[in-house]
Amino acid sequence: MLSKYYLEALNLIDNNQDLLDDFGGCSENIIQLAENTLGVVYPKDYKDFLKTFGAGNFGSTEIYGLFKEDFANSGVPDSVWYTLLQRKKLNFPQNLVIIYDSSMGEVYCLNYHSLNQQGEPQITGYILGLAEEYQKNPVLYNSFGEFLLDMVTLELENE
Repeated sequence: MLSKYYLEALNLIDNNQDLLDDFGGCSENIIQLAENTLGVVYPKDYKDFLKTFGAGNFGSTEIYGLFKEDFANSGVPDSVWYTLLQRKKLNFPQNLVIIYDSSMGEVYCLNYHSLNQQGEPQITGYILGLAEEYQKNPVLYNSFGEFLLDMVTLELENE
Protein backbone atom coordinates (compact mmCIF):
# COMPACT_ATOMS: atom_id res chain seq x y z
CA MET A 1 0.00 0.00 0.00
CA LEU A 2 1.34 3.43 -0.97
CA SER A 3 1.65 6.05 1.76
CA LYS A 4 -0.73 9.00 2.09
CA TYR A 5 2.29 11.33 1.71
CA TYR A 6 3.31 9.77 -1.57
CA LEU A 7 -0.25 9.81 -2.91
CA GLU A 8 -0.60 13.48 -1.95
CA ALA A 9 2.68 14.26 -3.75
CA LEU A 10 1.41 12.42 -6.85
CA ASN A 11 -1.78 14.46 -6.76
CA LEU A 12 0.20 17.73 -6.61
CA ILE A 13 2.44 16.58 -9.46
CA ASP A 14 -0.59 15.60 -11.52
CA ASN A 15 -2.15 19.03 -10.96
CA ASN A 16 1.08 20.78 -11.97
CA GLN A 17 2.20 18.78 -15.01
CA ASP A 18 3.85 21.87 -16.50
CA LEU A 19 6.57 21.60 -13.82
CA LEU A 20 7.26 17.91 -14.51
CA ASP A 21 10.12 16.75 -16.73
CA ASP A 22 10.58 13.00 -16.28
CA PHE A 23 12.09 10.07 -18.16
CA GLY A 24 8.90 8.03 -18.19
CA GLY A 25 8.50 4.96 -16.08
CA CYS A 26 10.96 2.11 -16.07
CA SER A 27 10.23 -1.60 -16.20
CA GLU A 28 10.09 -4.03 -13.31
CA ASN A 29 13.13 -5.77 -14.85
CA ILE A 30 15.26 -2.62 -14.59
CA ILE A 31 14.05 -2.07 -11.02
CA GLN A 32 15.01 -5.64 -10.06
CA LEU A 33 18.39 -5.26 -11.77
CA ALA A 34 18.99 -2.03 -9.82
CA GLU A 35 18.02 -3.66 -6.52
CA ASN A 36 20.32 -6.62 -7.23
CA THR A 37 23.18 -4.34 -8.27
CA LEU A 38 22.93 -2.28 -5.08
CA GLY A 39 21.99 -5.18 -2.78
CA VAL A 40 18.75 -3.56 -1.56
CA VAL A 41 14.97 -3.81 -1.87
CA TYR A 42 13.37 -0.47 -2.67
CA PRO A 43 10.51 0.81 -0.51
CA LYS A 44 7.03 0.69 -2.08
CA ASP A 45 6.71 4.45 -2.67
CA TYR A 46 10.11 4.72 -4.35
CA LYS A 47 9.44 1.65 -6.48
CA ASP A 48 6.17 3.22 -7.65
CA PHE A 49 8.02 6.48 -8.39
CA LEU A 50 10.46 4.52 -10.55
CA LYS A 51 7.64 2.71 -12.38
CA THR A 52 5.75 5.97 -12.94
CA PHE A 53 8.50 8.51 -13.65
CA GLY A 54 11.83 6.70 -13.76
CA ALA A 55 13.65 9.85 -12.65
CA GLY A 56 13.30 13.53 -13.34
CA ASN A 57 12.65 17.06 -12.30
CA PHE A 58 9.71 18.77 -10.70
CA GLY A 59 10.53 22.42 -11.27
CA SER A 60 14.17 22.77 -10.25
CA THR A 61 14.08 19.75 -7.92
CA GLU A 62 15.80 16.73 -9.45
CA ILE A 63 14.90 13.34 -7.99
CA TYR A 64 17.30 10.52 -8.86
CA GLY A 65 15.94 7.23 -10.10
CA LEU A 66 16.29 4.86 -13.05
CA PHE A 67 15.98 5.28 -16.79
CA LYS A 68 18.18 2.63 -18.40
CA GLU A 69 19.74 -0.67 -17.43
CA ASP A 70 23.33 0.15 -18.38
CA PHE A 71 24.21 1.67 -15.00
CA ALA A 72 27.95 1.72 -15.68
CA ASN A 73 27.52 4.02 -18.69
CA SER A 74 24.81 6.26 -17.34
CA GLY A 75 24.87 9.61 -15.54
CA VAL A 76 22.83 11.99 -13.42
CA PRO A 77 20.00 11.50 -12.43
CA ASP A 78 20.62 7.74 -12.41
CA SER A 79 20.58 6.74 -8.74
CA VAL A 80 22.41 3.44 -9.28
CA TRP A 81 25.16 5.02 -11.38
CA TYR A 82 25.68 7.86 -8.89
CA THR A 83 25.62 5.58 -5.84
CA LEU A 84 28.10 3.15 -7.43
CA LEU A 85 30.34 6.06 -8.46
CA GLN A 86 30.45 7.36 -4.88
CA ARG A 87 31.05 3.85 -3.50
CA LYS A 88 34.09 3.55 -5.77
CA LYS A 89 35.34 7.13 -5.44
CA LEU A 90 34.69 7.82 -1.75
CA ASN A 91 34.14 4.40 -0.19
CA PHE A 92 30.48 5.43 0.17
CA PRO A 93 28.59 3.19 2.65
CA GLN A 94 26.85 0.13 1.19
CA ASN A 95 23.69 0.80 3.23
CA LEU A 96 22.98 4.12 1.47
CA VAL A 97 21.36 4.76 -1.92
CA ILE A 98 21.46 8.33 -3.23
CA ILE A 99 18.12 9.78 -4.38
CA TYR A 100 18.83 13.55 -4.29
CA ASP A 101 21.82 15.87 -4.43
CA SER A 102 21.40 19.20 -2.64
CA SER A 103 24.19 20.74 -4.78
CA MET A 104 25.81 21.89 -1.54
CA GLY A 105 27.82 18.76 -0.77
CA GLU A 106 25.03 16.87 0.96
CA VAL A 107 23.13 14.02 -0.66
CA TYR A 108 19.87 12.51 0.58
CA CYS A 109 19.83 8.75 0.76
CA LEU A 110 17.65 5.77 1.40
CA ASN A 111 19.35 4.47 4.55
CA TYR A 112 18.95 0.73 5.00
CA HIS A 113 20.40 0.89 8.54
CA SER A 114 17.73 3.39 9.62
CA LEU A 115 14.26 1.92 9.12
CA ASN A 116 10.82 3.35 9.84
CA GLN A 117 7.94 1.47 11.50
CA GLN A 118 7.06 -0.19 8.18
CA GLY A 119 10.60 -1.58 7.94
CA GLU A 120 11.47 0.72 5.05
CA PRO A 121 14.56 2.94 4.83
CA GLN A 122 14.34 6.46 6.15
CA ILE A 123 15.89 9.35 4.23
CA THR A 124 19.14 10.51 5.81
CA GLY A 125 21.75 13.06 4.86
CA TYR A 126 25.35 12.32 3.95
CA ILE A 127 28.05 14.88 3.26
CA LEU A 128 30.22 13.79 0.33
CA GLY A 129 33.93 13.97 1.08
CA LEU A 130 33.51 14.16 4.87
CA ALA A 131 35.33 11.35 6.69
CA GLU A 132 33.04 8.55 7.81
CA GLU A 133 33.78 9.09 11.51
CA TYR A 134 32.34 12.62 11.24
CA GLN A 135 29.15 11.65 9.40
CA LYS A 136 26.04 12.12 11.50
CA ASN A 137 23.51 10.73 8.96
CA PRO A 138 20.60 12.74 10.38
CA VAL A 139 17.12 11.42 9.58
CA LEU A 140 15.62 14.06 7.29
CA TYR A 141 12.42 12.23 6.37
CA ASN A 142 10.69 9.14 7.72
CA SER A 143 9.99 7.80 4.22
CA PHE A 144 10.40 8.46 0.51
CA GLY A 145 6.77 9.60 0.37
CA GLU A 146 7.39 12.30 3.00
CA PHE A 147 10.54 13.39 1.17
CA LEU A 148 8.76 13.64 -2.20
CA LEU A 149 5.79 15.52 -0.74
CA ASP A 150 8.11 18.04 0.92
CA MET A 151 10.17 18.55 -2.25
CA VAL A 152 7.03 19.04 -4.39
CA THR A 153 5.44 21.38 -1.82
CA LEU A 154 8.60 23.49 -1.52
CA GLU A 155 8.85 23.75 -5.30
CA LEU A 156 5.22 24.91 -5.54
CA GLU A 157 5.78 27.49 -2.79
CA ASN A 158 8.73 28.91 -4.76
CA GLU A 159 6.74 29.25 -7.99
